[in-house]
Amino acid sequence: MAVGSHATRRAGVCLGLEQLRAGEIRGFERARELIAPAVGPVLVALAVYLGMLFVLLRLFDFNPTGPIHIGAHLPAERFWNEQTIVERDSAGYDGQWFFYLAHDPALRADDPYAFLDFPAYRYARVLYPTLVWASSLGRPDAIPWALLVVNVIGALAGTIAAVDILRSLGASRWLALAFALSPAILIGLATDLAEPTAFALVAAGVALYLRRRHGWAGLVLGVGALAREVSALVPLAFAAHAAVRKNWREAAAYSMPLMIPIGWHCWIWMRLGALPFVEAPHNFGLPLSGAVYRAGFLLGIQPPLLGEPAPFRNVSLELTVIGVSIAIMLVGLTKVLRRRDVFAVQLSVHSALGLFTGPLVWTDLFSFARVLGLLYLFYGLALLPAPRDVLARAGRTAEAKHLAS
Repeated sequence: MAVGSHATRRAGVCLGLEQLRAGEIRGFERARELIAPAVGPVLVALAVYLGMLFVLLRLFDFNPTGPIHIGAHLPAERFWNEQTIVERDSAGYDGQWFFYLAHDPALRADDPYAFLDFPAYRYARVLYPTLVWASSLGRPDAIPWALLVVNVIGALAGTIAAVDILRSLGASRWLALAFALSPAILIGLATDLAEPTAFALVAAGVALYLRRRHGWAGLVLGVGALAREVSALVPLAFAAHAAVRKNWREAAAYSMPLMIPIGWHCWIWMRLGALPFVEAPHNFGLPLSGAVYRAGFLLGIQPPLLGEPAPFRNVSLELTVIGVSIAIMLVGLTKVLRRRDVFAVQLSVHSALGLFTGPLVWTDLFSFARVLGLLYLFYGLALLPAPRDVLARAGRTAEAKHLAS
């Protein structure tokens, strides 16, 4: 009896080891399937990123605090040292807020109003500075380099996800470079902003959606809303599309993970006494008010309202970008009338958002090009075959293979 019991346990152990090895092999094969097609686009993107950052850092004698653009209008000396580049005559740029948040992502400081302009609003975008804090091992002197490294890794991960999206849609993998070299990604890399992290998670969520991994897709997109709050529109649109089809389980998979950012916003409210959306700057206005304001300013018709510097002599490029952006918004709003697939829905949602952005968003090309990044992304995806058709075709192919076997 004892001998038989021992043999049974030994057989069970052997079976468990075989299953573990099989699982490892399947995991390796899945990783290879995901990464191998992306090698070419990722290497091109990495070369562009490294070249751009080399040129950029050279302007600051390879001091990584230069691209952060730290202003001196708030007393944040506790985060500076003798190597920190501070722009004394400037308000700085948004990268400085992520630099400060990376020193205290858990919101432990009692006086965030001393070094942040809108503390509740800034802390809503906590994911990128949290990743920076973790990758720097909490060492303040490593945070400026970590800001750059995390964004490069995020942009490359997003490129891999973009290749997987294109594979699912039957398009060329090289189109992923449109994501990798998009304005939002490049601006984010150059100025230490959250866009590369946020866009990588959106791309990963869309890739998982096309693979019908809705639980994981919803979780990734829910966490992504902690990088940029506007990213929450992506899972909401997926949930609405599923609800229209009365697929309540799928709708819940995309809506329930949004409790993660909602919970974090409640914690901010408890700590600071203000909700992020209440403290947010006035980014919205009448339809096309921001685009019309910027175009009028560039043409010399509209005086500056926000203290913007005078435009460069040649404004034709920016005017072209403004015109194209308006055209995409108008096309996006009507696309859903002709197509009801999920990319048409996403495009319409982000077109409506862009339509109501106000002058504060359109203060310069860097600002509106990154804010409208998801609009450009879903317009590009809407130009590709509808995911409904692709998934239906994949289902018919799988059924044919099953019958043939």
